[in-house]
Amino acid sequence: MTSLHKQKGIALFIAMLILPLLLVLGVLVMSNTFLSLKMTDARVMQGESNILLNNAVMDILHRSSSAQSFAQATKETTFSSDEVNATVDLNGEINCKRRMKASGSNFKCKYLEVSFIHRYGRERADGSKWAANELGVGVEQPIIVE
Repeated sequence: MTSLHKQKGIALFIAMLILPLLLVLGVLVMSNTFLSLKMTDARVMQGESNILLNNAVMDILHRSSSAQSFAQATKETTFSSDEVNATVDLNGEINCKRRMKASGSNFKCKYLEVSFIHRYGRERADGSKWAANELGVGVEQPIIVE
């Protein structure tokens, strides 16, 4: 049996070296976990935003008066759905893009590009959101020209 006065304190010295290393390792693991959770949360919010945008497109395109609204649209026209804003870019009368072999020169197309924007994420100090998700839908309407 060894007596207490003969011990040199090597176990204490080794413990004093290992404990700070374990502390740093623990802090790094917790930091990495926190970052992974933030990334997962952002990905989930982006997925929810994608679903909202797709639902807004379906809502606007399947309304009973959508053909009339598109026919009368101007650059100032806006379409709206819950939580999603939509703006219109009107390209006027162009050659129809979807016709491979046009059979007449008296048909043109009115091409509308409707851009849907959904802002999501945490709010900034000015009240706006940190991230924006955007989806564009092209609507082509054949018209008769003289």
